[in-house]
Amino acid sequence: MRKAILFYALLCGFTALGDAQTVDVPTAPSAYRRPEGYDPAGHRYRYSLTELKETYSEAMMQEAEKVYNKALDVNSQGKWKPTLVSLDRHQAPEWFQDVKFGMFIDWGLWSVGGWGFKAGDGAMYPDWYEHRLDYETVVEKYHDKNWGTDFERDDLIPFFRAENYQPDQLIDVAIQAGMKYIIPFCKHHSGFCLWPSSYTHRDAGDMLGKDFIQPLVDKCRQEGLKFGFYFSTDEWEYPVIDNGGQLITRKWAGKYEPYTPKLETWATGKIAVRDFAKEYIIPQAIEFVDRYDPDILWYDGEWDTPIELLGSLDISAYFYNQAEGRKEVAINDRYGQANGKRLRSRLGDIFTSEYGDMTDDNRRRHVWEENRGISQSFGFNWQDTDENVITSKNFIDMFVDIVSKGGNLLLIVNLDNQGALPQVQEKRLKDIGQWLKINGEGIYGTRAYRVASEQNIRYTRSKDNKNVYAISLQWPGKQLALTSVTPAKGSSVYLLGYDKPLKWTHKNGTTFISLPEKLQTSDRRPCQYAYTFRIQP
Repeated sequence: MRKAILFYALLCGFTALGDAQTVDVPTAPSAYRRPEGYDPAGHRYRYSLTELKETYSEAMMQEAEKVYNKALDVNSQGKWKPTLVSLDRHQAPEWFQDVKFGMFIDWGLWSVGGWGFKAGDGAMYPDWYEHRLDYETVVEKYHDKNWGTDFERDDLIPFFRAENYQPDQLIDVAIQAGMKYIIPFCKHHSGFCLWPSSYTHRDAGDMLGKDFIQPLVDKCRQEGLKFGFYFSTDEWEYPVIDNGGQLITRKWAGKYEPYTPKLETWATGKIAVRDFAKEYIIPQAIEFVDRYDPDILWYDGEWDTPIELLGSLDISAYFYNQAEGRKEVAINDRYGQANGKRLRSRLGDIFTSEYGDMTDDNRRRHVWEENRGISQSFGFNWQDTDENVITSKNFIDMFVDIVSKGGNLLLIVNLDNQGALPQVQEKRLKDIGQWLKINGEGIYGTRAYRVASEQNIRYTRSKDNKNVYAISLQWPGKQLALTSVTPAKGSSVYLLGYDKPLKWTHKNGTTFISLPEKLQTSDRRPCQYAYTFRIQP
């Protein structure tokens, strides 16, 4: 059994249980365990890391230097400079504040493993499966049981075949759900790219002969959706060439260790460089920006790494400059560390909250976005069923609450090992889409009202301040009482989806809105789950 080391588990909020013998891990369904008689050693990539270095490194580093110098030239002439001061002046475009609802496609090699250990009510991270099977005892025990002790991380790659990946249909579901922007996990922390990258063999092009990103981009443009680029600026491991020309291991956060044979099955297809940021990360990001022209750049993986080791300032300035005068773009806040402090909630057009970890103060002072899944799982988990994902009612309540506080919801969908959207997730998406068809006026293009909530009411307002929307999370019965908004004299109050104005009165600081008798039964109401009232204050 591979040696278990409890490493980044605590960093990412994982539950690290040291005594694997006390945990009863499940036997996975056949689609998520090793086929009988399968020999992983016979299906590994044809090039070793040394062979890749000797054959490809010098040419790739020369090409990378050209792209890096191109970025320096663009940034020297452009409006936006790769400095904290310059980038901090950029603001989120108005369209981002209008769209409210996006799809975060969490899909990659980890989906083949497709499992996360549940401990309590907090988030689970199956998309760290590859790393955790070597560094966390519970996942190691699960992996050894279902895949075998000789089955290493990168032995998952041959099983990532995308046999059921249907990007057009996925975008159609997003549209039905009322989503307005799409961000796939283009490159997660293992470094596997879902597009054919020129700066690695660890990509869908070299290993599968496919491009999973271009169809999404084409469909988004066809349908008028915004498209984003999720890009991890750091990686768990990367092969680096030392001053003597030998391979060493660059670890997470810019730490270095001697080469170990384990790297061959942790970094399959990676082409060694001397400078991780200038010869790999920056050119790779610029290649993607030039090729796919995204609207959003969504960084990740930056927690404890200084920005100068990631190149995020250079990439960001280039991204802004290539879009300047042509279209409005946005970048999130996951830049890395500066002066020993994380730049999350300090720098970026969009501040990011993950499963509700942002403070209300940051929500009030800046454009922000919540990213989370329908269940506890950040990444595909074969154990997710209709019973352990949030209900459509709770889903809509959560969404309304986020929007009332001025945020967007970037909802994680977890495609399975072959790229299909699980039915339980599709059902929830279609439920919220039906609700938005009636109530979208109180969501899209709105801003936070001076009061976010009172009891089971959530407020939003139109950008022109002509309307306030009171969204009741429960059916109010015969009368809705509001203390935070008063209709203007002679104005009308409407329930969205019901075409007749409602009677209202105001007395002693409270507005009373009467609901018709015909709406008292649930089958006569314009929708279910939550009810939106338009008020002219």
